[in-house]
Amino acid sequence: MEQAWQTIKTCWTDWDTAPIDPILRLLLSSDGTTVRNFKGLFLRQAGLELIAQHEVAVNAPLSLQLSIPKGEKVLERSVWLTLEAGDGVKKKVLFASSVFPLLRLTPKLNLALQLGEKPLGQIIEEDHLPTFRDFLEVGFLPFPEVAQGLSLPKDTLFWARRYRLWINGTVSAFICEVFSPQLSSCSS
Repeated sequence: MEQAWQTIKTCWTDWDTAPIDPILRLLLSSDGTTVRNFKGLFLRQAGLELIAQHEVAVNAPLSLQLSIPKGEKVLERSVWLTLEAGDGVKKKVLFASSVFPLLRLTPKLNLALQLGEKPLGQIIEEDHLPTFRDFLEVGFLPFPEVAQGLSLPKDTLFWARRYRLWINGTVSAFICEVFSPQLSSCSS
């Protein structure tokens, strides 16, 4: 059954009565980077498949989430995180859509994002950047573009989370992560 976006506290209560897979529960509620969680759970480094990345003027709802003026330039980035299976095939395990206010990015972080070679979590960890997440919400929703990317029916429901990311004490991104159903049955 589809669930609208809910706070993590509400989800913890709901998961008591309708439990979900522990791997997904950890990934949805964690405050750490997703790439670190993947490494800890599956003993593999997440890879990146860049789908799209471009600079645009931010719209009103996102400007409020990011605490920036409407129309300010942001970097929109859509990616797949992949994990290599035992047979060497890279499996798409997470779709992420991120929005970064350009004026709040350090030149080094901006360059690393623009290169599009590494997941954000890997960049954060390699540069030892202090981070914090707030406004964390979780949902069980349809994402037709994600379903298409995973060759699933377009009405497939996915567990997802969205949050605001602070880096070095500054609101630096709004991120939505959509988890592949394959993660429910993954083994290390």
